[in-house]
Formats: sequence, C-alpha cells, structure tokens
Amino acid sequence: MKILSQSSTLRVAWKNQIESKIQGQRETQQDLLGTSLFGQFRFFYGEINRVSKQVKGSLGESVVSFLLQWLPDSDVLFNNALIPTRKPGILTEIDHLIIGKNGVFLVELKTWKGSFRAYQDQWKRREGKRWVPINQSPSSQSAYHQQMFEDWIRTIFSDLPANFVTAPVVFPIADWVGTTQCSVPILHRVNALLDLLKGSEPCLTAQQVAAIAEAVANYTIPPSDTIAPKAPLPKPMPKPSTPRVANPVPRRTYTMQESTEVTDRATADITQWLQNSPRTISVQNVENDPHYRAIDVDLLVTTDRGESKLEIKGDRYHKTGNFFFETQTNQEKNTPGCFLYTEADWLCYYFVEIGLLYLLPMPQTRDWFLNHLERFPSKSTTTPIRGGGCYTTVGRLVPIDVVLQEVPEVKTYQLSSGGEGRLAPGQ
Repeated sequence: MKILSQSSTLRVAWKNQIESKIQGQRETQQDLLGTSLFGQFRFFYGEINRVSKQVKGSLGESVVSFLLQWLPDSDVLFNNALIPTRKPGILTEIDHLIIGKNGVFLVELKTWKGSFRAYQDQWKRREGKRWVPINQSPSSQSAYHQQMFEDWIRTIFSDLPANFVTAPVVFPIADWVGTTQCSVPILHRVNALLDLLKGSEPCLTAQQVAAIAEAVANYTIPPSDTIAPKAPLPKPMPKPSTPRVANPVPRRTYTMQESTEVTDRATADITQWLQNSPRTISVQNVENDPHYRAIDVDLLVTTDRGESKLEIKGDRYHKTGNFFFETQTNQEKNTPGCFLYTEADWLCYYFVEIGLLYLLPMPQTRDWFLNHLERFPSKSTTTPIRGGGCYTTVGRLVPIDVVLQEVPEVKTYQLSSGGEGRLAPGQ
C-alpha cells in the first residue's frame, strides 16, 4: 500500500481552524462555569479530559495505520485526510482515507471502551445497568464525511460509479457493539475492517484510483474560501420598492436563559404538533447531532410523502408584524447567521406567545431574501454572557405580509387552537 500525505499548508489551515474552534469552546465553557473555584476546577478537568482523548485517539490511529500497510500495493492510504465541506474554507478530517480498486473507504476510528448500541444513528453507552444517550453520533459523523467527499470529488470527476464510497465506523477496543439500521457500516475490531476492504467488489479502474489519490494529495483551499463566509451580495434589481416595516422595534437585550426558553418552547410545541399529525410517521430531534448541528437542522420528519429537514426559529414578538432573519449570529466573532447556511428543507418560524407557525421553504426563501436584502432595515440584539460582556446578533426586519406575497409555498398554521394544519412538512 502506498501512503501519501497532503500539503503542509493545508495542515496549517486545519490547525488554525481547530485552534479557533477550541478557543471558542473554552470561552463559552468559562462563561458558563463562571470564575468560582469549583467552576475553574471543572474547566481544567475538561481540558485534561480533552487532551487525554486526543492522545488515545492518536495511538489508535497509529495502530490501525500500521495494520493497513499490508493491503495491496495498488491501494493508497491517507492518514488524517482533510477534505472540503459545503462551508467555504472549512475542512473536515477523516481518520483513514483508503483508495483502491474496491472503492474509496472513509474510516472513522472510535477508540472507545465499554459497550455501545445504536438504532438509526441514535447511540447509547452502557453505564452499569443503564443505557445513557450519546450526544455525538459516530455513524452520523461518518455519513457526513461520505456526503462531503462525494459532493467534492464528483465536481472533479463526473464519470465515477454509484456507491463507490463507503464510510465505516470502527471500534477496535470496545467490549461490545450492537447496531440496527445505521446509515453506515459499524465494525467491531480491525479485522472486520480488513475483511470489508478485501471483500468489497471492484468498482474503480487503476486510472480512477490514481486520479482520486492525486486530487486528495493536491487539494488546496481556493483563495476565495480563505475569507470568512459572508452573506452573498444581492443581485442587481431595477428600482426595487422599499416595503414599510410593519412596526420598527428598538434594539433589544435578551438573556441567554430567555433565548433558550423560547427555543425549547418552540421545539416542544412544533414536535407535539407534528407527532399529532395523521400523516406523520416519525419525528427525530437531531439538535445534538454534530452532523446536523453543522448544517443547522433541528428535526428530521418522515411523513407518508418522504423525509424533511426542519430548522426551528422561536420568536416572542408577534406584534411587530415582522420576521427577523439573522445575518450574523455573533457579530463579535463574525459568525454567519443560521438563516444563511442552514440546509433545512423548511424554516419553522414560530411565534410562541400566540402559537402561530410559518413554514418557510428553504432555500427558496433565503434566495429571495438575498436578492432583496437592501429593501429591509438592519436591526441587532444583544445577549449578555455570564462573567461579563455580551454578543450581538444582527439581522433584517422583513414584513410578514411581504414574504407571504412574494415567496411561493409559504404555509401558515395556528397551533394553539389545536388544529392539525392543512399540510404536513414534506408535502
């Protein structure tokens, strides 16, 4: 097996991305824990635990990398491969990327000890006699890697076969692993991975193997992607009319607890409404799933017409007559608003005080908004952070009646009256 590597420049970009993410997590954790002695103790304990997991993961990856060297000489291996995501300039890392005539394998390695089980990518670990949910789903993470890789590589090579990418999750040292209906293969022990690699049917030619390997080895972040993502500029319009904002509101300050309560209430009300719909088959909350969190999706809803991804936005101020579409979630950190990058099929904009729900089709609503951005006034809100300081959320006030008139397929439901609505999402 040939072992190839990527450029040092790409590794530096990844290191900077990780350090920025860790720093943000540290700041958030310190804000939440406060400055007390107990809070500082918990913070440093978390830091030690994080470093310990990194060391254990690195050791496991080294062992697997050594065993993979015995695969055929025609195969190519990248350890800790970096590939692009749908977010400009943002990378994701694959523990072991293997390219051979039997296909491309994106191996996610989990050096977890103990017993684990999963049903439809919802994972639990055993603690004594109890099964405790795991927030980060390894199978969802691996499925995300598979989707990102296929999205990227097919922009380079259009003649690749179907189903040539497999993204297994390997548990080399777990005591027991039991799964049902997960989206990717789940393997217990490294021998099972070797059997999968050798037993898969050939699907790539030698030329395709070499071309894919070269694309991975030579990948660099495009210059335009090095800039922090911002809202796209609106397309030119011939003398756009300026709608009157229903009721302009002054800058408001929210506490983090208030924001959380509104979001939780919106999620609970919408979930209950969906579960009561006769056309709904299942409702799955994926707020804590890293894959769906990255694409800003809160619920997966399956109806008799198929599956839809939903993003939930709770709002208390129905009397203004406006939607508030976020363009920056955190102005101080230049974080783009979820409205700009969510990959949900529907944005559930819910006024919690009156139980009024608007289902806004995405990305149609976002495209319309960006094309008419300058028609709407910019407003901001502030949220205090525990320990001092605050962060600013910026967005545009968009009159509801304008959206209803200009965006097709917007749906309205009155949840508080007990009605089930005219249509379920996905229809």
